[in-house]
Amino acid sequence: MLRGAIESLKSVKAVLFDLDGTLVDTMEAFHNMVNNILREFSIPERSFNENVKLVGKPSRVIVETILRETGLETSLEEFSKIMFREWVYNYMPKHGRLYPDSLKVLNELKNRGYLLGVVSNTSKEELPHYLNSFKIRGFFDVAISSGDVENPKPSPEPVLKAIRILNIRPFEAIMVGDRPEDVEAGRLAGTYTIAVFRGVRPRFELEVAKPDFIVNELSEILIILHRNRRDTGL
Repeated sequence: MLRGAIESLKSVKAVLFDLDGTLVDTMEAFHNMVNNILREFSIPERSFNENVKLVGKPSRVIVETILRETGLETSLEEFSKIMFREWVYNYMPKHGRLYPDSLKVLNELKNRGYLLGVVSNTSKEELPHYLNSFKIRGFFDVAISSGDVENPKPSPEPVLKAIRILNIRPFEAIMVGDRPEDVEAGRLAGTYTIAVFRGVRPRFELEVAKPDFIVNELSEILIILHRNRRDTGL
């Protein structure tokens, strides 16, 4: 925990989640997909660290970055189609997975009466496939993709849109994510923030973003909120 106190969370009514790297582990699947596609174009493979830095960014930014950094001579539209087709119908559903405690956390929060939302930089076309493939769509009262806003995370716009739809105030929500962009989006929107350290990126990147809490396991969120409700009599 870097700042804030458990007692200050008594107002929280909703928990908003990032998707990739927070609820769903698709990093190895994404890395393999990118390099398999590049091999088909006779382009050298990218390192895991290079590819994992792209996870969680808007789909268009991912495609633009790969084209720019590899020098691949194909159109943005064509490469986007290839990436979308391979990701949605092959790599994501077949090789991605929920983190071990994701279902436990979603179930418990729902049972406790919290509103739940997804705020993702995934494209509007991809997001339903994600939620359906991992059978978690029914948990969420709102799902915001990068295509639902003009400015994706780290802009606060997608978080604020989720808050408006849920008809709550910013301080009645927590934004949970594994990247500094998730923390920044929540902080700028006025929500509480929880960063999940997955060990893929350096911990100091999360610390610099100054979330209210840093957890090593998603299930620690349940402890934080349980203490809050117990201490406040809710």
